[in-house]
Amino acid sequence: MPANPNNLPPPYEGGCACGAVRYRIEAAPIGVRICHCRICQQAMASPFIVQASFPKSAVTVTGETEHWQSSARLKRHFCPRCGTRVTIEPADGDRLAFPLVTFDNPAALFPEMHIWVTSRIPWLVLDDGLPQHPEASPEPYREA
Repeated sequence: MPANPNNLPPPYEGGCACGAVRYRIEAAPIGVRICHCRICQQAMASPFIVQASFPKSAVTVTGETEHWQSSARLKRHFCPRCGTRVTIEPADGDRLAFPLVTFDNPAALFPEMHIWVTSRIPWLVLDDGLPQHPEASPEPYREA
């Protein structure tokens, strides 16, 4: 599915709740996905995470973060002061994902799809018309 034409153009800025960690992104997203996997549910203390991925080369992060290796594939970076999950770093790509709720304008980007819906919380009704994938997306990330 192509990117939503209502997406705002870069740059995107955001950060943690206490302001100790900030970021700036100078590129359009290469994917915006809603993940319902069990690890994202637990890591975010939420039924899902909405995250946008960007090339690492387009991202500047200021402030110190710590990380948790949530799987063999993913490191989740967070602010050690307030605990906000700031970014997700996959081992298998030169990209970083940011939860849209950490953007200064969390409505700047629109999700393109739901992934890992086999782990969806049963009371959560998905009626937004977005594609739903049982596991990981069959669509690769776009080129930067």
